[in-house]
Amino acid sequence: MIARLGVFDRMPGDIHAGYRRNLLERFKPALEVQEGFIAGYWLEAPDGRELSFTIWESDEALTSGALRANAAPLLPGQDGSKIPSPAVVETYTVVARAPGTRAIADASP
Repeated sequence: MIARLGVFDRMPGDIHAGYRRNLLERFKPALEVQEGFIAGYWLEAPDGRELSFTIWESDEALTSGALRANAAPLLPGQDGSKIPSPAVVETYTVVARAPGTRAIADASP
């Protein structure tokens, strides 16, 4: 398994709103249907940075699935040049995991 971490710098309000809309309405749904996608978490730090953390079956699944998800058509009114990219992207090999004993409720809208 592979984990990918993306770190987004703090964004101005209008850019952040566009980022969040893109995530919830376009990118996350496109990512969830990709073969080899296991899980994703999107986090907001107290200082305003955003983190994306995804888990994939393999590096190949990550590469092809992310490309296909990013190619999803833009939403009405979206400007692709205003969708931020992460300032830092790191990939890790998963060496251990602990799945837990109960499901966590989805906190997304």
